[in-house]
Amino acid sequence: MKRLSWILTLPLMAVAVVFAIANREVVVLDLWPLAMTIQAPLFVLVLGAAVVGLFAGAVVAWFSGGPTRRRAREARRRAAELEREIAYLRGAAEAERPKEQSIDAPRSSAVTIAGLPAAPPPNHGVTGGSPRSSF
Repeated sequence: MKRLSWILTLPLMAVAVVFAIANREVVVLDLWPLAMTIQAPLFVLVLGAAVVGLFAGAVVAWFSGGPTRRRAREARRRAAELEREIAYLRGAAEAERPKEQSIDAPRSSAVTIAGLPAAPPPNHGVTGGSPRSSF
């Protein structure tokens, strides 16, 4: 972006310098409704008018962008509010979730509905294999 700025600025500055050198003669600017006249080099008047126009355009652009900047501020505030709410809800969900057993804690063996230990799976008379091989 900085290079693009220089690529645009340097030629414009060169044109302004060449214009100023070529238009050094003094001119009279008559401000008709006011009883004033200004004597200045032509390049001063032309470049001064360009600078005044640039600032006037910048002011108009700034004021026309006001509603967009206001909506962007409101959207940032709303996003921050929603992020805080998400963090709160995640914390609440973590607090409600049951704690998992640690790896070192003894594990309970399989228990049937009656509270008695579960019986081993049947072998169905098949020898030399696991219960799964009986199918």
